[in-house]
Amino acid sequence: MSVLSDTLQICSVVLQVLLLFFLLSGAFRKYSVVLVFCVMRLASHAILFILYHQFGTQSRIYGRGYWTDEVLLDLMLFLVVISLTYKALEDRPQRAFFGKVLTGIVAGVVILPFLVFARPFSTHWFDRTSQLLNFGAAIMNLALWSALLGSKHRDSQLLAVSMGVGVTVTGAAISYGVRQWLPAHDIVWLPNTFMALTHIAGVFIWCWAFRPAVTRSVAPAQALKV
Repeated sequence: MSVLSDTLQICSVVLQVLLLFFLLSGAFRKYSVVLVFCVMRLASHAILFILYHQFGTQSRIYGRGYWTDEVLLDLMLFLVVISLTYKALEDRPQRAFFGKVLTGIVAGVVILPFLVFARPFSTHWFDRTSQLLNFGAAIMNLALWSALLGSKHRDSQLLAVSMGVGVTVTGAAISYGVRQWLPAHDIVWLPNTFMALTHIAGVFIWCWAFRPAVTRSVAPAQALKV
């Protein structure tokens, strides 16, 4: 399964680099939070690659680096959903109120793992925290879709971006949930592969949403309106 895992890792990195290129072509001004997530993801690949070759996957330092990386990325992805939801509420008079609600949700998600899960920063704690963050992001993404569908001016690019987020976080939440019920550890590669595939699908959707052709096609239409 190492060949499949390595292939998926390479596909993920290639798509992340492509996404970074598309974002830097202009969309990063509107979606800076997605840019930050993309840079963090690429940096995590580099750090884990170094730890893997220096210490191996069975080392304690690699395990701690892997789970810290997972939780930070999951938290950042949750913040991406929150940021996109706030952006989708631009034409709502209650935006300031919802902004406070979203801030409270973020604070709650950060504090909750320390209150609910035992042995903070253990492997079990990291695993449950990642599951909580992805499940919470999936629920919040439904709220994002509700805000987008109820908006007077639907942003097709924002809809595509939220679709990519939804695929990623839903796939991760399902994978973490399945892990808890596996009868044997040697088949854990199944949910891991599913999570990797949904992540790649989500990044691919983001690449499609931010492709330069979108920017070029929108500009003439805006010019005609002026």
